[in-house]
Amino acid sequence: MSGEVVITSAVRTPIGKYCGSLREVPAHELGALVLKEAARRSGLEPGLIEDVVMGQSYQNGESVNLARMSLLAAGWPVEIPGVTLDRRCLSGLDAVCFAAMEIMSGCAEVVAAGGVESMSRAELYVPGEFVKWGLGGLSDPKWGFMPKGHGALPMWGIPFFDRIQRARVMSQPVDRFGELNSMMTWAEAAAREEGISREAADCWALRSHERAVAATREGRFAEETVAVSLPPKKGEAGLFAQDETPRADVSLARLAKLPAVYAGGICTAGNSSTENDGAAAVVLMSTEKAARLGLEPLGRLLGFAVAAADPRLTYPAVPAAVNKALARAGLTLADMDLIEVQEAFAAQLLADAKLMGLGQERMEEKLNVNGSGISLGHPIAATGVMRLTTLLHEMRRRGSRYGLEAICGGGGQGIAAVVAR
Repeated sequence: MSGEVVITSAVRTPIGKYCGSLREVPAHELGALVLKEAARRSGLEPGLIEDVVMGQSYQNGESVNLARMSLLAAGWPVEIPGVTLDRRCLSGLDAVCFAAMEIMSGCAEVVAAGGVESMSRAELYVPGEFVKWGLGGLSDPKWGFMPKGHGALPMWGIPFFDRIQRARVMSQPVDRFGELNSMMTWAEAAAREEGISREAADCWALRSHERAVAATREGRFAEETVAVSLPPKKGEAGLFAQDETPRADVSLARLAKLPAVYAGGICTAGNSSTENDGAAAVVLMSTEKAARLGLEPLGRLLGFAVAAADPRLTYPAVPAAVNKALARAGLTLADMDLIEVQEAFAAQLLADAKLMGLGQERMEEKLNVNGSGISLGHPIAATGVMRLTTLLHEMRRRGSRYGLEAICGGGGQGIAAVVAR
């Protein structure tokens, strides 16, 4: 990679349960909060930031171009542009990589990047092809004249989709790959292809919760999070300051009692990631700019890559992306001191670790040391930046030199990034 890029700050919100504590907080407010905090921690005036790149997988009519909306909601100068990306679960880390490419290409010196997801507020919608030609052409007492193809229509008898669930089906063409009615279908494929047992998946799920609970108890997440102010209730505003998702009451016995979602499968609600809300952001700049500003980088971005596989499998895209990113960084997996591989499902995580050649000892020592998606949750487009934030802070805490992050995503894609301190 030409033109070294450094990360001068990384921050995330605590992670909220689906329809939990953050359900009343609009996505752009979460975005504004982490952007402001990332700039503050970098010691930057927002006017020095030349662009904002953010990921969001569930954009809708209430959340349009979240990057621009968030920076404006943060009170930043109106001259700062913003763009929002969607590569499904990869989106947040992809936003960081796109921001880095702006700097590497000489198009900018300082860029903020992040990811936001409010799955609790993801919309329910009516596909336009069912109603567009029946709308409009009338004047509304509140909104005025509605052109043809716009307006409102009673929805009885019209398909009404949950955007979250429908997106899982529509992340790949049904006529080519069949209907994958959940991401879990390819986790089950990973289990079959790589020989992952139910017991192994449950053991990893337990480990994930134990690691996240320990990290919370020991205050390891405190320095990387910024609390979210909640709407007032009974006259008093609340403060959301700790991840809502890790569970201290998880046991192998409890996990073993959960039914598999698919007959004959191994994936359950207990060894799979959850739907969540949250946001994270980083500030990136050239090494020269950081030096001129007198800033000490939190980390350096050494290499990154995306890869793809058959959407019915997906998990092979992770080791493919990892191999490309490591090659670009001129390093090997053995060089990595800490590794974050997103736990969409325990079956997928274990299959990826097998393909990457991670033995049990190295997994125990280096992989997801503070938990991951099964325990911390998976606010889709925010996850990549959240895991990067945790990775960078843990590397600083341990004095680690190299770190690796990788994520798989809907539609059969994978992304990886290598960072250094």
